[in-house]
Amino acid sequence: MINRYPEFSWSITRHNSLSMCSRQYYLNYYVSPFGRRRDSTSFKQHAFRLKHLQKLPMIFGSSVHEQIHRTVNQLDDLTEPPVEQEIMANIRDDLNKAYCDSKYRQHMWYDRPSDYRMLAEIYYDNELSLEAISDTQEKLPATVRNLVSCNTMIDLFQRRKETELITAERFRCMEVNGVKVWVVLDLLFRDLGKGTYVVTDFKSGKRKHDDHTQLILYARYIKEAFQISSLEQIELRNEYLSEGSIVTYTPTTYDFEKIEYLIQTSIEWMRSYLQDAEHNIPLEMEAFEQTKHQGMCKNCQYRELCGKA
Repeated sequence: MINRYPEFSWSITRHNSLSMCSRQYYLNYYVSPFGRRRDSTSFKQHAFRLKHLQKLPMIFGSSVHEQIHRTVNQLDDLTEPPVEQEIMANIRDDLNKAYCDSKYRQHMWYDRPSDYRMLAEIYYDNELSLEAISDTQEKLPATVRNLVSCNTMIDLFQRRKETELITAERFRCMEVNGVKVWVVLDLLFRDLGKGTYVVTDFKSGKRKHDDHTQLILYARYIKEAFQISSLEQIELRNEYLSEGSIVTYTPTTYDFEKIEYLIQTSIEWMRSYLQDAEHNIPLEMEAFEQTKHQGMCKNCQYRELCGKA
């Protein structure tokens, strides 16, 4: 069997993976994609399974985002904002299903990891901690309450005639010096009154140092995609739902220079791990060193393959 590696591309997620651990990066992008094949090695098949492990906060965040996009995509049919209780019930159902899959359908996940959910905490520790359950139960009502009342939802519902929805959670691609760069916009709409393009990134967890970087990357995409002449026409938002706050930015030329530098240096770094850059063929696994930070290993879904479980 010949492995034909996918075309080389860049994303902030890919960059973060390499920044955390090059071995994790290798397993993520050069091993696990081939594990879905029935004729692949057991190592690759297992890497494919482990790629689908998710910790409880990730499943919580995915469910919150699913409710956001479900609401936004039904915007034309809704006459009033969504009901908090309904959203909470849907998220609880998602969390319960993930738990039941993890506890009682492990054999089904093992055969079809794309179709069933497996909580990393249950896979490695056999159970969710009481602290994790308590934190999620406490965070759920506040997150939903803040979602329904956040600035972006107010704009979309109370100022509906003054806004135009453009896209919600779609993969988008731009090219930077011949390399495809992928972005996933949570929400993009146009404020017709202000004449601005508004990008909202919803966060269900804590603030991170690269939140601003992610938004600048989105701004770089929409400036090119919509041929925006002035950066003043772009408004960037982080809606932090668990704490009920919003941070807004207007991108600057300096921001764009920094993101261009990040992309270029990151691409060079990634290519240093390739033996054949044209065909995106990596070096051997041993060239992808394991991180020295044990805290990162505890949160890595592949730690079983590195002997760190």
